[in-house]
Amino acid sequence: MKIELDGVVGLAELEEAALAFARSAPGQLVADTIESMIAEVVEDVVGPFGVPWPVERQLDAPWACTGCGSRRGFRRRGFRPKPRKLIAACGSVTFRSQQLECLSCSRRFAPAAELLGLRPHQRRTEALSELAASLAVEVAYAKASRLLAELAGVGVSARTIRRDVIALAPERLGPEITEVPILLLDGTGERAGTTKGGVALNLAIGLVSRRRKGKRVQVEACLLGATVGEGWEAMAELLAPLRPGLVIVDGEEELSALAAAVFPEAPVQRCLFHLARGTYRAARYSDKASHELSADFASQLEALLSDAYRTQDLAVARAAYTDLIDDAEGCGAWAAAAHLRGAEDEALTFLTHPGAGRLLFGDKGRPELGTGVLERVMREMNRRTDVGVRWSVEGVRAILMVKLGRKYHHSRWSPKEAAVDQPKVRFSLAA
Repeated sequence: MKIELDGVVGLAELEEAALAFARSAPGQLVADTIESMIAEVVEDVVGPFGVPWPVERQLDAPWACTGCGSRRGFRRRGFRPKPRKLIAACGSVTFRSQQLECLSCSRRFAPAAELLGLRPHQRRTEALSELAASLAVEVAYAKASRLLAELAGVGVSARTIRRDVIALAPERLGPEITEVPILLLDGTGERAGTTKGGVALNLAIGLVSRRRKGKRVQVEACLLGATVGEGWEAMAELLAPLRPGLVIVDGEEELSALAAAVFPEAPVQRCLFHLARGTYRAARYSDKASHELSADFASQLEALLSDAYRTQDLAVARAAYTDLIDDAEGCGAWAAAAHLRGAEDEALTFLTHPGAGRLLFGDKGRPELGTGVLERVMREMNRRTDVGVRWSVEGVRAILMVKLGRKYHHSRWSPKEAAVDQPKVRFSLAA
């Protein structure tokens, strides 16, 4: 490493020079390494420069002739007229491509593409595409382009980043496991397409464990299903192989019907937060009851459920639940009463099936009673897509699928096991 100073400089100038060096040095280092590596491989196969080995002495090459497919019998033919240029996550990589001639068919070709795993005419690496997509799911495409240029010294346009996101995104995301203690189902709307209501983002999240880290409890969750612009029947198809210990829904009739059809043996728990909120909304807006009366119904329900959770007395809880329905009907809150009656089979599942949905670690006997984990995921997705414009369905599907895949290390973003004999590369600064 060479350092040149024109005199005494400040820390700001040193930082700026170091950052400029950091943007260009990795790409040049990779390019020099590629040239020297290919030169060594060619010498091992073909023989020393100027005195190539005869065909019978040459080794089988790790590349094949692009004409006849032969792996033996080559000689050097200089370099390609133009250097090969790649834009990588480490910066711009420009290297000379050594050229060979096949002695069988006289075809001239450069083995660098096959040795490096490059496609014909490939200009950007897969790592750069994934890096650009990882930025795009957090910030706007234009801002992701600026961040790449500022932090990595890589020039990728916003349009190219959008194409990368669309190319990486699957149509759907399905489960990678078959058993899960707890399954959460819910959906949210996205402003996309031509319809006024937009399109639906339907999610299925599995809860595996809760672990304490410091003073906070972390939930280990996994992505089991995600669809955009499709109905719940598509989700039912994805989740058919799944066997959950407990299904938690927010109160939509379609979700309860899906759970009953796809998981007939799994108990279904109504989210208690949504149950109380739905009771208030039914009384306040459908029955036109006063705010005080509607809030009183919700408060009575919350107290009833808290007592049931504390005492674990199913008979008393059912009697109190029935009394609350009768009180609502007596006050003329027919919609609130109907809402409570419709949830009667799912509201007290934590008492009727006390052993359902036990987490693998960290539940301490506490049942899961809500969809709060899934609600936070949906808010996180909406923060990226709620940008004041209407998306195309293809665009919003791509951005959400990539964001969800990265968040939960799903499908192509799953951790990959390194091969036992995989060669390692290390760069270091030597004095």
